[in-house]
Amino acid sequence: MSILNRSLVVSDLDGTLLRNDETISEFSVSVIKKFISKGNIFCIATGRPTRAALKYYKQLGLNTIMANLNGGILVNPSDLAFSTVNLNFSKDILKYLFSNKSLVKNIGCVFVENVDGTYLVTDGTDEFVKWEFLSKFHIGENKEDFNLTLLKINEYEKITKDVNSILIYIKDKKRIDEVSFKIKGLTNTLVVRNWSLPNDLNGTVIEVNSIFSNKGTAVKFLSSYYTVPLSKTYSFGDGENDLDMLSKSNGFAMRNSSHTVKLLTSKITTQTNNDDGVATVSYTHLRAHETGAYIV
Repeated sequence: MSILNRSLVVSDLDGTLLRNDETISEFSVSVIKKFISKGNIFCIATGRPTRAALKYYKQLGLNTIMANLNGGILVNPSDLAFSTVNLNFSKDILKYLFSNKSLVKNIGCVFVENVDGTYLVTDGTDEFVKWEFLSKFHIGENKEDFNLTLLKINEYEKITKDVNSILIYIKDKKRIDEVSFKIKGLTNTLVVRNWSLPNDLNGTVIEVNSIFSNKGTAVKFLSSYYTVPLSKTYSFGDGENDLDMLSKSNGFAMRNSSHTVKLLTSKITTQTNNDDGVATVSYTHLRAHETGAYIV
């Protein structure tokens, strides 16, 4: 296929390409591989760190750039010559968090990601919270495989590299606004989101990223890198962290998306993530267009 005719698809993982059991169906794998074989480009853009997305990257046989941590870091696991794009922010924010007594008293633990690895900063008094928190972010019994470092709150200065993502567990969800506003008050160029752990009725999680670290920026970078115009770039997602990506390209909200995402996106897949929503759109196209140009 001519470089002028090919298309780019960028897909989220959880709730989108992955089924609820965190697997990709054989049908989806085969359709995506056929889509790529026609000369098109397929990329992953996920909130997961690289370590938790790599097995899907390999399963799909990809050799493209992958956007992790909501676009905070872009890597190409198949090309060691590719220069990693690292949209991090200063580790000084950790000093603000852990030296502020009114914040610390509300914090159960803090999960920090940077190029050195992952860190869990905690007072160590609540084992349930600590390990429930880790399991949510794909670190279980084999935590040594993920370069995980456990630190006490007074040891946070051992994190010497700037950070890509900070996840803060707030023990009492009634304090969420107080903590969020304090972090937002530092600068208007940080993105602060919050969501809940599935098995915890009391606490909530605050996620902090740079404003430049988002999937919308990532999809524009991928469009530029692969010389595919945004008019031929298609994206799939189900969450509010996907909205910028969906708005910057021909975005499809998954059938299983929240009402907010569906209302703010012009296209919706006919199938959910459990029924191969991404692949169904691609398959419909491949049957109709022998050239493999992704036009919906």
